[in-house]
Amino acid sequence: MRLAVSGLTALRALRAHRSGHRGPPQTRVDLPAPDPSPQQRWTARIIPLDQLALDAPPSAEHPVDVVVPDSKRRLRGRFFSCSVRSGKRARASFVPLGDGLFIPSPEALFLELADVMSPETHALLGYELCGTYSRDPRDPRCGAVTHGVPPVTSVADIEGLLSEAPRGPGVLLARRTLRRVADNAWSAMEAIVALMACLPVHELGYELGRVRLNVRHDAPPELVALGGRTSRVPDIEVLGTRVGFNYDSHQHLDLESIARAADGGNPAQAIALVREKHLDDLRRNRELAAMGHIVLPVTPNDLFAPGGLDAVMLEAALAIDAFDGGNTLSNVWAALDSADIRRRRQELVWSLLPWDAGVAYARKRARWVPWRPYPED
Repeated sequence: MRLAVSGLTALRALRAHRSGHRGPPQTRVDLPAPDPSPQQRWTARIIPLDQLALDAPPSAEHPVDVVVPDSKRRLRGRFFSCSVRSGKRARASFVPLGDGLFIPSPEALFLELADVMSPETHALLGYELCGTYSRDPRDPRCGAVTHGVPPVTSVADIEGLLSEAPRGPGVLLARRTLRRVADNAWSAMEAIVALMACLPVHELGYELGRVRLNVRHDAPPELVALGGRTSRVPDIEVLGTRVGFNYDSHQHLDLESIARAADGGNPAQAIALVREKHLDDLRRNRELAAMGHIVLPVTPNDLFAPGGLDAVMLEAALAIDAFDGGNTLSNVWAALDSADIRRRRQELVWSLLPWDAGVAYARKRARWVPWRPYPED
């Protein structure tokens, strides 16, 4: 079998590939012609369900997106949604995932989805492709995130493809989104904080400035000699400032592990592990401060609680103003100026978070158009 899939089907396949801790696809090939061999014709039964993270064969109601190099090879099955791609866009722009399955290169996939996703979701896809995690292919919002996988592309590589692509609406959208993306995100939640920090105020962000993620800073030998770590890695740094953020998930204060251990009668080890992690977080912030980096912790409560992220970003802006000056504080004051804007921003944050209610907030935002009042609950 040989089949090239595209769009959201290709994204599912790439997430399934990365979630299995398989290496990033390297070889770039031309768009191949479809071939059902050794079968004589295409049927839903020969579609690679595992590779596409599908629980049932595709159907007319739930087709797979496929792409072919010319109209004569168009696939006619009702379970296919087929498009044609030829010329430069078909050359050296696909990657093999094994067993005859091909998808657009990560750079081409980012471009392809620019006019399918909301700008914020598209930016988070950029963080994911350029980062070391992969969302769940079946449930990208609430499913388990796979961490510690190699990036499949970079901001520079995506920029390179966009610079060579013919000018069009999709390219313009992708370029705009890419300005909000940074390499080397280690988690999906960290990426949300980074995105909100750098989004312009008129796009419901805080406009602190461009960010960089997970850059290692070597500690002075004097600190190391006294028992400090040889280096520390803040999650997020605002470029040109001394200020950044660390996203501290519930795992940083894992009370559930203590409760589970208590049910077994011996919580002492779990308590010790949680205490050590908490103390290391405190030492991390202290050692980074000694190196000149003011790193503010961000917790899940800051994202889910109404106005929680507003407070964190104002604290960051006040710190930037005190240590570095510039226009950041005025940007954040502008972001917080209107109660209506604050509500819309909070609903944007909620629409991006891993909880079921996020779907309703995302749909509410999708219904809104700028020349009409923002919809009420």
